[in-house]
Formats: sequence, structure tokens, C-alpha cells
Amino acid sequence: MAIDVERLIMEALLELVEQEGEQLERITVKRLLERTGVARQTFYNHFLDKFDLICRTYDKLIITEFEGDGAEFDFGASLKASYERVRAHGTFMRQACAMSGQNCLRDHLFEHSRSFDLAWHQRLWGDEPMPESLRFATEYHADASTSMALSWILSGFPVPTEELVELTVRMRALGMDHLFADAPGGGNPYAR
Repeated sequence: MAIDVERLIMEALLELVEQEGEQLERITVKRLLERTGVARQTFYNHFLDKFDLICRTYDKLIITEFEGDGAEFDFGASLKASYERVRAHGTFMRQACAMSGQNCLRDHLFEHSRSFDLAWHQRLWGDEPMPESLRFATEYHADASTSMALSWILSGFPVPTEELVELTVRMRALGMDHLFADAPGGGNPYAR
């Protein structure tokens, strides 16, 4: 049975932060290699650096719900499941989102949200390029909800997950009825 080296390293990172109380900023690649028994070159065959590891941990272990496509994708349910895992990994997420620099998670959150939303909305729109007004609204809502999520994470999750999800979905739905009125894939994807 083959070992999933990436997952082994990602889980080790989460364990060091969440179970052993180590500061994410102070964890080195060397520390992770000692913990996992993985060779240095093997680490760098899978990850560019520690920031890449942090972003990949977020993508692969925390927000796994955001791989849906088409009209059947339930944004609210996926957001709720993802935010519950964000909260469950709150120590890691707060520390990772507080870090800055090249390839930091904070920048990755914005890029991931924009990329996902643009691709999803394009699939819903169909083969023709989406109108510029829909592209603008998509990026606007992606950035706004990412800013709110960052604030929620960094302030220690003061609002219940369900409430944040409900507010996010309601805000994203604003204006989308008009923008998706002519979409072959159906109407407002946030009003379902």
C-alpha cells in the first residue's frame, strides 16, 4: 500500500499546531521532516515551501466541498461544511491567516474564491463567455465574502457558522436574479 506523502505531511502540520500547540510561524520544514520521516527532497518534490504546504492543507483537508460544478452544486451546503471544518481547525486557520508574505494563505483565499466562483458561474452561463457585468459581480461577491470569512476567522469565530453561511448566501444572491436571467443553466444559483 502506497503512502500518501502529501497527506502525511499536511496532517503532521495540523497535529503540530492543533494538538501540540506549536506556533505555525515557527514550524520549520526540518521539524516536519523529523516528525514524518520524509526526506527533504521528497518534501520539495510535493511542495514549493511551507506556505505552499499551508495552502494545500487548506485546499485538500479543509475546504474539500468546493469541487462541485454545474447547476446541481449547492453553494450554501458546501459553504456550511467548509466553514465547519475551518472552525474545527480554528487554531491552524487563525495562525495561517495572520501570516503574510509570498504565497500566504490570506492571498490564496481570495484567489481560490475568485477562481472557483468564476469557473462555476461560467459553467452555469454556458458556452458563451459570461457578460462583463456578471464577471464583475462574481469577483465582487467572491472578494466580499472572503473578506468577511477572514474577519470571522481572525476574530475567533464570534458568529455561529449557520448565521455566517446564511448571511453570505443572501448577500451573494443580491442582483444575481437579473444577471442570471438569460443563463441557459438556470436562474440565480444562490436562490436555490
